[in-house]
Amino acid sequence: MRIALTERFQRDTAALSADGRAALIETMLALPDALGRPHVHHGIGIRKLHPSGIWEARVGLGLRLVFTLEPETLTLVRVGKHEEIRRFLREL
Repeated sequence: MRIALTERFQRDTAALSADGRAALIETMLALPDALGRPHVHHGIGIRKLHPSGIWEARVGLGLRLVFTLEPETLTLVRVGKHEEIRRFLREL
């Protein structure tokens, strides 16, 4: 599976602390294997957020990773705290 990064995701990542980036990388590496396997993704809590195909995964207690899923491509859209992600969803 190919992983694509949006410019917004890259800006969000640059604003994270070193610990936040490390946790994000762990989640990014686990995500392709966890998709479609509920017992594997239990720890990162994958769930659909929006009917347009926006999904979320937990990065840690306060961070969420937002992505879209296409047959061969996983596009990482945003990473941020709960409130930042809520604002993003309201703008859709």
